[in-house]
Amino acid sequence: MVRPRRFRQSIYRNTKAILSPESNRKSQKRSLMLIKLSLSASIPFMIAIFTIVSYIQQMQIDSNNREKDLEIANLTRIQDQMIANITRLHDLEITNLTQIKDWEIAMANLMIANETKIQDRQIAEENRNEDRAQQYDLHYETLYSKYIEDISTILYKQPYNQTIFTSEENKMLYIRRKTLMTLRSIDSERRSQLFVFLYENNLLPDQSSPNTTISLIGAHLKNITIESPVTGSYQFDYLSLQSLNLMNAVFIGCTFKGNTNFNGSIMTNVQFIGATFEGQLTAYRVKLINASFIDCTFKRKVVFQDCDLSYAKFNRSNFNQLSSESVILTNGSVIDCKFNGKIEFTRSTMNGISIINSEFEKNIGHDFYSVSLDYSDFHNISLDYVNFHSSSLSYSNFRGAHLTGVQFDLKTFIINTDFSDSIFRWARLDQTNLSGSTIDFNQFYSSQFKNVVLPNGTWVIDKEEILKNGNAEKNCPILSGNKIQLPWEEEIGPPTLYHHNISYSNSLVGNCSYKCPDENVCCMEQRIELLRYLLFIESGELQYTLSAYFGSDSECAEGLIEVWILTPKWPFRRKYSNPYIKSSGNYIQWQETKDTFKLPKDNEYVFHVRVVFNLYSDSCYIDNIKFRLEQN
Repeated sequence: MVRPRRFRQSIYRNTKAILSPESNRKSQKRSLMLIKLSLSASIPFMIAIFTIVSYIQQMQIDSNNREKDLEIANLTRIQDQMIANITRLHDLEITNLTQIKDWEIAMANLMIANETKIQDRQIAEENRNEDRAQQYDLHYETLYSKYIEDISTILYKQPYNQTIFTSEENKMLYIRRKTLMTLRSIDSERRSQLFVFLYENNLLPDQSSPNTTISLIGAHLKNITIESPVTGSYQFDYLSLQSLNLMNAVFIGCTFKGNTNFNGSIMTNVQFIGATFEGQLTAYRVKLINASFIDCTFKRKVVFQDCDLSYAKFNRSNFNQLSSESVILTNGSVIDCKFNGKIEFTRSTMNGISIINSEFEKNIGHDFYSVSLDYSDFHNISLDYVNFHSSSLSYSNFRGAHLTGVQFDLKTFIINTDFSDSIFRWARLDQTNLSGSTIDFNQFYSSQFKNVVLPNGTWVIDKEEILKNGNAEKNCPILSGNKIQLPWEEEIGPPTLYHHNISYSNSLVGNCSYKCPDENVCCMEQRIELLRYLLFIESGELQYTLSAYFGSDSECAEGLIEVWILTPKWPFRRKYSNPYIKSSGNYIQWQETKDTFKLPKDNEYVFHVRVVFNLYSDSCYIDNIKFRLEQN
């Protein structure tokens, strides 16, 4: 309530003042006076304000100038520092470059000095080696000349020989000792010359003339080179280089007449180039590692036995017959060769061998028996009538091969082998494992498969009857009432061949059956061999089924006939017997019984099937006894 009252009072006073003339005049005078005073005072005030503003602006200008001067000074100092740093870095770089140049010059001088020293040392060493070589050469030449002189004296001066040697044998023994000692003391060049000297004087070991030639057993013929002259080839008659060192030896253009024998020698890296062997070549327990037979001709049989031919090379060579037993020919090569006679490899290891562009004579029957040929290369080869028995050709390459009359059998493994684009004609595969191999069976023409594991793991088992005459039809009814016939054998009592009248029931089993003629015990047995199924037996996945028909024309009690399968050595025995059979009419009642069992992996391959007729079994019959094999 207080505020409205004051407001009304204020309005009243103002209104009264406005409405009063006297007060208006006084107010106007007062206002004019104030205006004059204000105008009078404003000029100094404005001057003061202008002075203050000018002063402040001058202060700001001075401050800005000082800041710019400081900034310029700082920039100048920074530029001076940068210039100084750059100059210092440049000076350091120049100094470093100068040091590097000086170091390089010093190193170059040092290297030059070292190279000079090395060259001087090498020159000195070469001079010493040359002097030493000359000394050795002179020494070798002296030894060789002395040997030639001594042997020539022994050979061609008769009075001298008669006083020194009492027999030709003593003379040959002396020459042998002298030769062996000299061969160990001279270099390879003079060893080669000495070998030629022995050849020219008919002293080389000759199998046809052992009393007039020397034995080189234990001789050191390493690194010799025997190259026939252009006037004609060296011809070695019945040469016998046994139990000696022929490492790195080279025979070029030589002819070996008669039988040649290298038994027991070390012939690593030996080379026969353009050699001709007119007689049989025999090598027994010879080391022929990395040996080379290039452009050679073998006119007679070549025999390698217990030899190591690893990495050996046969190139452009012709063979008549080749027989290799217990040899190692891993990673070897046979390229552009011709085999004109029978080839036989037995119990050998030839993994990784390459046989390329080589020809085998047809219609002979080349044999590889128990040979390992894994990882081998036979691509584009033509093999005619080659037999691989108990061998392994796994992981090998037969791409584009032509195989005619080829036989793989007796547990041959051809696992993961490539036969792409290969053609088989009249091939025979028996007991062969082809698991994982690449084969187009459309490329087989007139070929035969028996007991084979196909690439997909399927078995092709021979369906031939294993148990012979199990149906009792052999010589039936001619021998009716007689004892059993081979291959059945009588064990206890004489089971007989029984001929029964033909009826509907008998049509299941034929005309004859087996029975015991009286109430006594009878037994018959047959021996069966499963050797041709050994591939499946060793896989552990083979099972047999032994079945038979039991019959009676009256009544046959259960268990009167027993069928056994057993082995003669290994304790394997199984049996089954007939069920109870009763015939209600004038005919034979038949029932089939069978036993199926998995053959153990380590079992034998010979079994006996035994049929036992127990007491009072004369009214019981057995027929159609069958033994079958199948994959488990």
